[in-house]
Amino acid sequence: MNATAKIIGGFLAGAALGVAAGLLLAPESGRKTRKRILDKSKEVTDQVAKTVASTMDTVKSSYNKKLEDYANSGKSTIDTMKEKIKV
Repeated sequence: MNATAKIIGGFLAGAALGVAAGLLLAPESGRKTRKRILDKSKEVTDQVAKTVASTMDTVKSSYNKKLEDYANSGKSTIDTMKEKIKV
């Protein structure tokens, strides 16, 4: 498991435990507690979605940069070899 997956997993577990503990210890009626659970779960879901989207954007950007670097390196090597062959 890579570091990003561990971080996201830890975040999800911590968020879920925090929300559950906070809601279960609150002195409210069942209806209010269920509504708060639903609201908090939506908030956590939105936060996780934003975190995952941001992480994926970073990964995509890094991947595209590396791919471009490798392509440029390969092109440079081919150009160098063409020049050597001409001599």
